[in-house]
Amino acid sequence: MNTGDWWWDTQDQLPAGATIVPVICASDKIQLTNFSSDQQAWSLYLTIGNIRKDFCRTPTKRAWILVGLIPCPPKGAKNTDEAWHSTVGTVLSPLRNLDITGPGLKWDCADGFQRQCYPLLAAWVGDYLEQVMVAQVSYGSYPMCEIPEHAPMGHSTFRPVDTPQDQHIYLELLDKTNIDVLHTLGVHPIRNQFWQYPLCNVYPLWQPDELHQLLLGLVENLLHWLLKCLKARNVKHQFDN
Repeated sequence: MNTGDWWWDTQDQLPAGATIVPVICASDKIQLTNFSSDQQAWSLYLTIGNIRKDFCRTPTKRAWILVGLIPCPPKGAKNTDEAWHSTVGTVLSPLRNLDITGPGLKWDCADGFQRQCYPLLAAWVGDYLEQVMVAQVSYGSYPMCEIPEHAPMGHSTFRPVDTPQDQHIYLELLDKTNIDVLHTLGVHPIRNQFWQYPLCNVYPLWQPDELHQLLLGLVENLLHWLLKCLKARNVKHQFDN
């Protein structure tokens, strides 16, 4: 992560000598049992971006830790998203209460030195349903931009949501009870608790989930399209052997 623009842009907003500790979260709904009222829970995992990526990809290194299992409300329950946000906000409250103008936290590092560290929420890994819940946008919307549902690629009203100013705009609309405007933008009319995290913009937090969005999404659809193309040109048999 240290080669990305996010790290360098964030470093400029912290005191001199600050060490950024990018906090990466991952969540997904899992099935616990089918024998006791179909119990489900959200698993919440956490790692930091200072760990080498080859370590993060090795399960035996245990670079990812299970922070908790969040119980899912019963089917048909209201305010499910708000309950999830409230629980996650409690778990991650130390990140929300960090003073970025202060001296930070003095932590021991792996090289034996102590540094002034600033743990900041940097990314969230999950499938589309998780990203919709984190960003608090309507299902079918894209968490990283404002674009009408079912609009074609390159739509003229496309507008990226990539600056903290967008969060202030939504907050002002919410304070003025402009609920219809928020619904038009595909944003739920509630206060997103991630707005309160220092130097965190909830909308670009999205990171691709390798299984659902790459392997079962992009790659699978690409293979289906390729096979259909080969069959239409009667050349698929050339690749069967």
